Amino acid sequence: MGLDLQNDYDKAKSKISAYKTTVENKKDDLAKKRENATKSLDKKKSDVVKQISELEKSGATFTNKLKNDIKSEVKNQLEQLLDLFRETFPPSENKALDSVRRLFLEAAQNTKPQIKTILTEEIIKTLDCSEEQSYQDKLGQDIYIKVSQIDLFKRLVLSPEDETAKYYYETKNSSPGAIPYSLNRELYKRLQNIGQSYETDYGTKYYGASGQQLFNIEYVQFYPAVNPTNFGDYYKITLNQQPNNTNTVADFLFDYYESIDILGLNTIFTEMLNQLFGGLDFELGVSTDKMREEKKFDLVIKRIMGICSDPTKKIDVSGNAKLNDQDLIDDSFFEVSNQELRIIENEINNITSGLVEFESCEGVKLPINPQGMFGALDQVITETNPSTQIDLIEQALDELSTDPNWNNLVPGIGVNLNIKADIDLKVINQMAKVIYRTVLSPKVMLGFLIMVKAVNNNLSQTLDNSFDDLNGFMKTFRNFNVNFIRRIFALYVEELFTIVKRDIKKLVDRIIQDIIKEAKNKQLQMYSAILYALLIVGEALIDFRNCKSVIDEILKLLNLALNQLNIGLPTFALAASRLLSGISDTRAFANVIENLQKSGLPTGDLPDGSPNQMNNAFKNIISGMNKEQTENGKTEVYIPPLKVVVPGLAGPGLTKPTKGYGKSF
Repeated sequence: MGLDLQNDYDKAKSKISAYKTTVENKKDDLAKKRENATKSLDKKKSDVVKQISELEKSGATFTNKLKNDIKSEVKNQLEQLLDLFRETFPPSENKALDSVRRLFLEAAQNTKPQIKTILTEEIIKTLDCSEEQSYQDKLGQDIYIKVSQIDLFKRLVLSPEDETAKYYYETKNSSPGAIPYSLNRELYKRLQNIGQSYETDYGTKYYGASGQQLFNIEYVQFYPAVNPTNFGDYYKITLNQQPNNTNTVADFLFDYYESIDILGLNTIFTEMLNQLFGGLDFELGVSTDKMREEKKFDLVIKRIMGICSDPTKKIDVSGNAKLNDQDLIDDSFFEVSNQELRIIENEINNITSGLVEFESCEGVKLPINPQGMFGALDQVITETNPSTQIDLIEQALDELSTDPNWNNLVPGIGVNLNIKADIDLKVINQMAKVIYRTVLSPKVMLGFLIMVKAVNNNLSQTLDNSFDDLNGFMKTFRNFNVNFIRRIFALYVEELFTIVKRDIKKLVDRIIQDIIKEAKNKQLQMYSAILYALLIVGEALIDFRNCKSVIDEILKLLNLALNQLNIGLPTFALAASRLLSGISDTRAFANVIENLQKSGLPTGDLPDGSPNQMNNAFKNIISGMNKEQTENGKTEVYIPPLKVVVPGLAGPGLTKPTKGYGKSF
């Protein structure tokens, strides 16, 4: 496999497209034979719709400008895999995208335990401590955490009783000890009661999932006259002694995060709708400065998702240099270019105007439907069954994608454009980002920063002045953000990879079955079938954060049908050549189709649905040449002098050089 990722993905798309055309042509041949046999005057339309054109090659390569490649990467590997997936189904079929969308929504619910584990592990790494690290020394001491540092998206300035802001909170208040506890609502309540602690209100400290009291929390304010260096709004935390002195970081984080829902489907759907349409920002009147900050944050997340190797490991660059991806992520990685700023400003202008653009709309701006979004959200937040919630989310997305107002404004838009596909693609591509944004809620950040203040003196001493916004958070905790985002992203890459590999297997299976049928005897047929079964069932250990690992596995699968060696072979390999199946009409035809497509020549059905006769011409040429080779082809080989042992002689003798003859087919 090569080092050029884009080239590898293009190879995979090319082979998939060629396989599809080969399979189509087989069907067309069969239809033609039936037509001739029955002397029917009706033409049979191809059973498979027109294929998608091969994407233009980018020619991107690994160079000494790898930092800029990561920063400006157009497509991450999830998007590349989605391109491969779309190659395997007709572009007019939305059901295929629906299946991926459903899978990703279910994964958001099913992977919550994994994400909690990932969150805890990455926090411990950030603290530079072990799971057994104790915070015993901080017991009885007050820990102060800036409100702005846990409220990264400034949600706590909005009331959970507000008809729009309520969607960012848990659906209802909860009593002390309830699991999961509505802690975002409680954090808002603390802000409304300065100097009044949780214990004062409820007569108990905050409970973890184990039933043990973890800490007390109170909102306080420091003024410059009192504290000239650190002033502002703070939560005061007082950690509580745990039974048997088990005051370890891992125990606290596990107990704390098990007491809250870090990833509710209602908040995921809220974040998703705002990413798709900007409706909540529009209704809440979010400032352009805040929107600009979040858009930059989203851009950095996309860049991180474009990193293709494990930052904790050394990677091979250009075959002769070693470089750590973490070295590529300096402060410049978090800056945006002028071109990116222009795109961001356009998105902000759309939101403030209550408009939305879709890729297939070609510049047409459509009005958003906030009431439709809020109606859908109301249904989701009142439902408690996760499966039913997902049903409601899918139903809402389908309804929002066919807004009747759009047809009234732009006649024919529902017929000529596929907005539903645009929305589905956005849901799939942005799911990992939506998950990450949802996780970074105040209640999750609170547990993170409590432990930072409790066990890491270096971070604790500088934390208050290190950041107050999203960009500062990304820079201050860059290792945490990079690792956490990429591990979440890898979960969804794995989900999509499973689907892509399944569909490619189907294509490869059909090609190989034709090749097997063309084998010259049953022994070779059995061998080919066994070899194929062994290779197809075998699963490699894949790192889904590593783009090369993923695309190499796909190319290995695609190359099963077209595996050829064009180099000299050692003796043992030549001896095994008797196991080869011989020249195959189908395999040769697939190679020709692939090359035609690379040259830009049309290989799909004609506009009227009739088969492409050029394909038939090439197939007949290939069949005729292979027939001649099979019937009359012969092989002449040079046989060099060979050593032979002759009885009675002291040493081995040599044969005379000669020629040998064989049959090629």
